Amino acid sequence: MNRRLFVGALATGAVGTMVGCLSSVADDSPAFIATPARVSEEAAGETGYEYRGTRELIDEARVGDQAVEVTSYTSVYDRGIELPAERFGAGALKAGVFCVTSHPQATVDGAEYDPVGDRSTRDLAERAQNHYAGIEVDRALGGRALQALGQRFSFQAYEGTATLRGEYDVRVRIDLTRRDHEDDHVVVAAVYPVADLLSGESEQGRIDTLTRGLEQYDGISVDIVDRDGHR
Repeated sequence: MNRRLFVGALATGAVGTMVGCLSSVADDSPAFIATPARVSEEAAGETGYEYRGTRELIDEARVGDQAVEVTSYTSVYDRGIELPAERFGAGALKAGVFCVTSHPQATVDGAEYDPVGDRSTRDLAERAQNHYAGIEVDRALGGRALQALGQRFSFQAYEGTATLRGEYDVRVRIDLTRRDHEDDHVVVAAVYPVADLLSGESEQGRIDTLTRGLEQYDGISVDIVDRDGHR
């Protein structure tokens, strides 16, 4: 049995307590819970990215003919970046965003749950964070591979336009990778201004450092926050 599969009212009640509500799935429905992932403090400190907490999402899904409850986690990091003052005003904006999401792998009677397999790049990038909205992907760029969590993560990069904090239209680069790790589907998404808008070094190097610094294990410590970052 999956080590994070629980059946019955006890598990459903415990999960509901964490977020202040109960799922509407039946008490005897299976519940699958992911293990949160985050970046090591050393890697985050090296890049200047700040941990903004981990969001817990409890949702209902159908796996084959069975209704199940799935609990996923997204850890969010951001960094203030100085952008051209004539367009974006003085001061740094939280324009560099890095997110890692873990979805549980769920199998019921041979049917599998895959919440990311049919989602578009735009959808994945928007759902992972709340800094940028209205992301429009224009073109695919080159890919690259990194070692993280003891495995090979293959990134695909895209370029497009997004709205930052509901105010600024920004040309952005989106880095995205999906990988199975242990019993979870892990998605890493990063959104940041294109190199032409940056006065310093490329943001890609920072994203690579964050990715290599990923940690995911049972008992990992995370700060649970709501979508607005409130504890």
